[in-house]
This record gives sequence, structure tokens and C-alpha cells, in this order.
Amino acid sequence: MTPPITAATHSPAPFTIGIDAAAYELPGERQDLHDWAQQHKLPAERFDMIRNAGCRYFHVAPDIDEVELAKRAVARLQDEQGFKGSDIGAVIHVHTGLFSVPPAPRSLPLEVATAFGINPVWAGSIAQLNCSSISVAIQMAQALMKVHSQLHSVLIVSSDRVFIERYRVLQASILSDGAGCLLVTRNSRRNRVGATAVRNYGSWYLGSVTNNAVKQAMFNLEWHYTRKVMMEAVADCGVALRDFTCILPYNSNHSGWNAFCNAMAIPATTLYTDNILNKGHSFGSDLAINLADRGLSKVDAGAHLMNITESDNGSFSALTLHPVN
Repeated sequence: MTPPITAATHSPAPFTIGIDAAAYELPGERQDLHDWAQQHKLPAERFDMIRNAGCRYFHVAPDIDEVELAKRAVARLQDEQGFKGSDIGAVIHVHTGLFSVPPAPRSLPLEVATAFGINPVWAGSIAQLNCSSISVAIQMAQALMKVHSQLHSVLIVSSDRVFIERYRVLQASILSDGAGCLLVTRNSRRNRVGATAVRNYGSWYLGSVTNNAVKQAMFNLEWHYTRKVMMEAVADCGVALRDFTCILPYNSNHSGWNAFCNAMAIPATTLYTDNILNKGHSFGSDLAINLADRGLSKVDAGAHLMNITESDNGSFSALTLHPVN
């Protein structure tokens, strides 16, 4: 019997992705939790809890919207990296706050694209996983490159503000207004992404800000789920946990991170915690901030890096970044 004729298929050439550059915008002079607590009559026990968690400084953008914050971050990236608008094939925007977007019919990713002369094959937003959306954006950048063989570079932009000031302090963190951006490149010569592990626990979808049941569940399980997503990334990338010499946390709860690392036998020098104190938790922009300040230079010097995110709606992620060779 003659076998059926099938159409020829062309598999795309294998490729890796890397993060060529990162930049951020934290507006204005940094603010001090001590002053904020007095102004907003924060109870003494809450103030002590936040300070004991290693948090103190943060940034506020009362008169700058999310689009302008994003444009400032991208402008800084362009100044440092020198990309042209024609170099960028897609723009992916991530945000946590439901209100951290311009009102319809405006579009933050399209306004950023227009401002920098970018004509993207795809532009859109990811928000449902809150602070973990940044890891999904990196997964999406790779997926877009698989579909569009001509797509070489993707711009990922994150931007958020706190809209209700009493929510500036949450759990063991203080929140910063700000924006960040990443230049994700096909076959980067600077580094390569090894794994992007994402877990989402739907039972927490209501979030912990106003739901006490979710808040208690997070208190009981957040570090357990953090460990699970870290070990998933370790398995996916093939690098042992002990060989990671730079771990970037989300920028909150220094005391919690110390206890977790002690339990996991992770050396204190592996965890980069400076920005927990100095800059606060800037939602999905923590990755860009920590990469720009420390992470990229560590990988340049040969380190294996892992970034961890956690969202109060039950989303966790771990991203690994490695030297090209």
C-alpha cells in the first residue's frame, strides 16, 4: 500500500533566549517608612513588623501615570543599551494593580511602542498572575519567537502604582510605585534563560488583601510553595540548587527569606537583599530592578542565577538565568 502523502513541515531552528539588558524607573526621592507611618497613623505594632522584616524605603509617584513611568524605564534602557525601535519585534506589558493601566481605548504597550518607533508583530498585556506575570511574559516572548522566526528581540515592560495609600504596607512588605523593562533576545550572547517554572493555586484567587482565609493560608503555605517552584526550576534547568550563587527574591520580608534560606541550606551571601531595605517591593518590576542592580553583572561573571516571585493571589514562579557557555 502506498503511504498517504503528508505536507512537508519545517521545524524552527532550535534557539535559546536571554536577557540582554534591564532598566527601571523609581520616581522621585525615596520615602522613609518612619515618616509615612506617622503621617498615616500606622499602628506601632504594624510599623515594628514591617521594620523587623527589613523594609524601610520606597518610592511614590502621585503625579506620574503608569505610561510615563514605563516610558522613562524604556528610555533609560535605550540610553544604556542603544537599541533602535526597528530592533524590537514585540512589546509585552505586565501589571499587578487592576488600575495600573490607562483608561480604554488607550493601550500602554502601544503607547510605549509608538513613543520609541516600534512596529510590533504583537503587543499586549499580562496581568492575571500579578507579580508572577513577569515570568509568564518571558515564557510568552519565547513562544512568540517560535511562531515568528524573524522576531529577534522582545521588550517586556512592567508598571504599577499603589492607588489606595492604606495598602502601601501589606503583610511583611512596603510597596513602591515604579516601572521596569527587560530586553529579551533570541540567542543572546550575554546569558540564557534556563527555566521558567510557574505555579498557580486557584483557591487563593481572591487574594490576601481583603480575605482573611487566604491570608491565613498564605501564612501557612507560602514558603512551602516557594520551595516547590524553586525545585521545579532546578529540575527543569539541570543545575543543582547548591550551584546557584545568586538568588533574587521579591523585594519584601527579609527576615522570612533569611529563615527560608537557612532551612534550605542556602548561604546568606547567595541571597541579594539590598533592595528589600532600599527600594521596597515594586510589583512585577522587582526582576528588572534586581537584575540591573546586581543580577546581570553576577551572571556576566559566571554565576547561575534564580529569581523568585510570589503573588497574593496564589501565583509563584522561579526563573533561572545562566552564562551562555
